[in-house]
Amino acid sequence: MPTRYLILILFLLVAFHVSAQTVKEDAIDIAYRDCLLKDTSSGNIDACAFIAYGKWDKELDKAYGKLMKELKKTKDKAALKQSQAAWKAYRDAEFTSYNNMFNCPGNKWCMRRQDGRIDIVRARVLQLRSYAEAMKKN
Repeated sequence: MPTRYLILILFLLVAFHVSAQTVKEDAIDIAYRDCLLKDTSSGNIDACAFIAYGKWDKELDKAYGKLMKELKKTKDKAALKQSQAAWKAYRDAEFTSYNNMFNCPGNKWCMRRQDGRIDIVRARVLQLRSYAEAMKKN
C-alpha cells in the first residue's frame, strides 16, 4: 500500500477520533449511567430508566415547543404537528415491539428494552433541537 494512502487513512482516523471527542455527553445520560452503576438489579434498571426517560420526555416537550416558536408560517407549524403525531405513533409501535421482543427474564433484556426506549426519545430530542438551531440561523 503506498505511503500516501496510509497517511490519508491515519489522518482520517485521527480526524474522526477528534471529532468524536467533541460530542458532549448529556447530563441525563451521565446520571442514568451513574444510577445503573449503583445496582444492576432489574428493579434498579427500571427505576433508573424511568427517571432518565422522564427527563428526556421533558426535553422533548421543550424542543418541540422551541421549534414551534421558531416556525412562523401556519402550514409549517401544521406540518410539524403532523410529523410529531406520526413520530409518536412510531415510538409507541417500537415500544410495543420492545415489550414483545425483550419480554424475557434477565437483566440484559430489561436493560435492552429500557435503553431502546430512551434512545428513541433522545434521538427525537436531538433532531428537533437541530431543526430549531437551523431555523435560528436562517
